[in-house]
Order: sequence, then C-alpha cells, then structure tokens
Amino acid sequence: MKQGVRWGVRGVTGWAALVLLAGCGDEAPSSEVDCQKSSGLEMQELAVAPTDDGYVEEGLEQAGSGVERKLVADNLSRRSAYLRFNVPALPGPVMQASLRLFALDGSTDGPKLYPTTTDLNENTLTWSQRPSITGEPLGDLGEVPHRSWVEYDVTPVVTGSGAYGFALINESRNGVDFASKEHSRVLWRPGLVLSVEAPRSHGCLQPDPG
Repeated sequence: MKQGVRWGVRGVTGWAALVLLAGCGDEAPSSEVDCQKSSGLEMQELAVAPTDDGYVEEGLEQAGSGVERKLVADNLSRRSAYLRFNVPALPGPVMQASLRLFALDGSTDGPKLYPTTTDLNENTLTWSQRPSITGEPLGDLGEVPHRSWVEYDVTPVVTGSGAYGFALINESRNGVDFASKEHSRVLWRPGLVLSVEAPRSHGCLQPDPG
C-alpha cells in the first residue's frame, strides 16, 4: 500500500454529518433528578460533499465534464480529475481528514492526489482553465480493484473550515474512473470525511417512574 492511502469499506448513508456521541460521565446522580452530565471532549465524524468536480483532457477546451457521472484519471489520454470542497464551520479542530472515492473502473496503478488552488468551476473546467497544483502528492494509489472504495489521507492540508481543492493525476496508461458527485447512486459519490475533536454532548436521564 502506498503512502498517504487507506482502503475503506464502511458505508455512509448519504453525505449528511455523522456524529458519534460518547456516554455520560460518572458523576453521582442527585437525590431529586437522575441527571448525568458529561464533560470534556469527544470525536465527531463529519462528511462533506464536493461543491464542484470534473475532469480535463490535454488540449481540449470544451467544458462539460462537470455533468458527467464519472471522474477520469488516465495518462493514456492525458486526463486528470479535480474536486473542490467547502468545509463549513466546525465544532473543534480536525484530527483526521480523508478523501473517499468509489472506483467504478479499477486500475493496476491508481493516481496520485495533489492539493490545488480552489478556483474550480465545473461548468467552465477545461485544460487551460484547470486549477494549479500547490504542493507535493498527498498520496499515491497502487492497484485499485474494480468497484471498490479508496481513501487518501489529506490531514496535512485540511486543517479547518474553508475551501480545499484536489487533483487526481495518473502516471499510468491504465486509468481509473471514480464516481462523481453527479452519480445516480448517492452512496458512491465522493466525500471528504473529517474526524473532529469537539466538546462532549450533555444528556439528562429522568428517573424511572417504576
């Protein structure tokens, strides 16, 4: 397995926020109301959908890939895919961030993931209007099985709320197709999954009437 990449098989029911709540604290209940309050921090998992995605082919200036159901990264035809995310205000710092993609068509050697500028508009995306790469690869996939989930660790660049851009560039002639945000199967669409350290929720249990 190459650096910066994690394989994932867990499902996500849509790209709504997923919150994992910890249990209550160990404080003794009061004599009148059995109320348990927790304190401290807990990990919450949030999933963010892309605002824009699409792919470009070297030398072609006709836009339109933003409405397609796939993102193509293929060195044979010199195609590269791009995604943009807008992370909303968060309840705490980001401890872990992963880009999750579903491979519709696998590859013997998957693409590298790069950070980019955030000037991506899927409606006007062309080879000359593609975002610029801003750093070293965040991950590099090896073999990608047909119809499988892959994850890139993007923790080094996703540090909080704001806009983030990524490029999928394949150096192999055996390309890969990922599901885009337009895919008819919602569960296959891309997502930025964040583990956030947030204040622990509070709960109050009423006394058992029996």
